[in-house]
Amino acid sequence: QLSLLTSIVKLFLKRPTDTQELVQHVLSLATQDSDNPDLRDRGFIYWRLLSTDPAAAKEVVLAEKPLISEETDLIEPTLLDELICHISSLASVYHKPPSAFVEG
Repeated sequence: QLSLLTSIVKLFLKRPTDTQELVQHVLSLATQDSDNPDLRDRGFIYWRLLSTDPAAAKEVVLAEKPLISEETDLIEPTLLDELICHISSLASVYHKPPSAFVEG
């Protein structure tokens, strides 16, 4: 449902004259008739964005997604193994071994 809603909004932004009734109907269904809070919230976000600033909506909704890059080759394999063992701690966020956070 979320993907369908996003797809219809994207289609509207690309072909507004042909799909205006469709997007209004789908946004109405998503915001008024849906029991899914995520769908309802996204419907309201799209509705407000489209009604307030269609140019900004186009920029946000049709923006290209950034590439995901793998940076594991930049970290020493031994450090990487240790960070994986401590994935739930700040050590993995700062890319430092846990011993670096202890004085003495």
